[in-house]
Amino acid sequence: MNTPLTILAVFAHPDDEIGVGSTLTRYGEAGVRTVLVCATRGEAATIYCNDCATAETLAQVRTGELECACRHLGISELRWLDWPDGGVAGLPRDEAVRQIVQQIRDIRPHVIITHPENGLYPHPDHLAVWEITRTAFTAAADPAAYPEAGPAWAAARLFTRAIAQSYFDAAPGLKEFRVKLNGQELPFYGTPDDQIDITMHVAPWVARRMAAWECHRSQHNPQSFTSTMPESLREMMVANEQYLLAAARIPLPDGATDDLLAGLSAAETGAGETDGAAAAEPSQEYVVALIVELAAGKTLTEVLQAYLRTSPEPKQAQLYRQLGESTQEVIYRLARALRVAGEPAGVIEPDVKLRQRGQRQQSGPERSAFLRNVIESAIARFRVQARHAATPYQQAVWEELIALMQEQAAAVAAFAG
Repeated sequence: MNTPLTILAVFAHPDDEIGVGSTLTRYGEAGVRTVLVCATRGEAATIYCNDCATAETLAQVRTGELECACRHLGISELRWLDWPDGGVAGLPRDEAVRQIVQQIRDIRPHVIITHPENGLYPHPDHLAVWEITRTAFTAAADPAAYPEAGPAWAAARLFTRAIAQSYFDAAPGLKEFRVKLNGQELPFYGTPDDQIDITMHVAPWVARRMAAWECHRSQHNPQSFTSTMPESLREMMVANEQYLLAAARIPLPDGATDDLLAGLSAAETGAGETDGAAAAEPSQEYVVALIVELAAGKTLTEVLQAYLRTSPEPKQAQLYRQLGESTQEVIYRLARALRVAGEPAGVIEPDVKLRQRGQRQQSGPERSAFLRNVIESAIARFRVQARHAATPYQQAVWEELIALMQEQAAAVAAFAG
């Protein structure tokens, strides 16, 4: 069966869709099928209007608000799970995963969007929906998992929402803003700008996003997150919706930074059915290799920064800066590969021995020899990993890294020559 290009958004509450609203509208206008699965009806939320809802009617009101928003956003289909608002984390996890697996297999999306691992802010429902959806992304492609939920379907990519750290840096009020929930004050989390995988430039569709937001009248908090930022910054943020690639079977093509569907087609198999092999969880050996190389990359960055602080001659300084910039790209690619593998990339300890070796090099020639050795050793390791890669995606990760490191090796050779 030919499945049209389809995006599935899975969120916890009515109004959570607004953060990806312009993206969904943009794709819908381009002929992409867009489906929203809302986990709860938001019945436990604070009511921010005097005349639009009561505690008894809030579920019904918020249901109508989301239906209104979907009409403005052009969402093809809205589905409800009717999970308890504020109680998603307490659901039997296996049954919750089964329900999302069933949705994925029935909808057959090429791309799935959901809450980030940190929830964007740590609402327990957001965190639970992330965990359930991440698990279901893998399970839905495995015919042996939940066979009663329908034929296996392997979505190509799983994305999560993100907000670039630069927005928080530009508006200090965002850093201090807290969502009050059950006696707690929950902060929003930014993502380092260089870790953002996709930025959807959606200014032409912002008016429809804002019209959808007007539907959510019961949630119009006058002291909201965006009320703490300048109007110009708010306009920039809503015109540039940002995403992290959390998992992928079909990687983003090189240079793809503004299209969730880049490189995908609606062919019959598309992201399609699978025998389960393509959906296998990354091996522990692969994950460990990524972590080791990420630690080495971060350590090399520290060493290069230390070399620059010693006021080297201009040609040396240019080399160190060039290698530093390239190493940042290596770090980014390793961190993204770790996220795709379902592992956190933020807290990686440095390679102490590598740092000590780097610090022992005092003269320019000694440092060049050290850098050449580190780079050539990394290329050799990456080649071994590429030869033994379990999937085309993993092989592509290592081959991209080899190409970057070969550029570094050429730069060192040119300096020495």
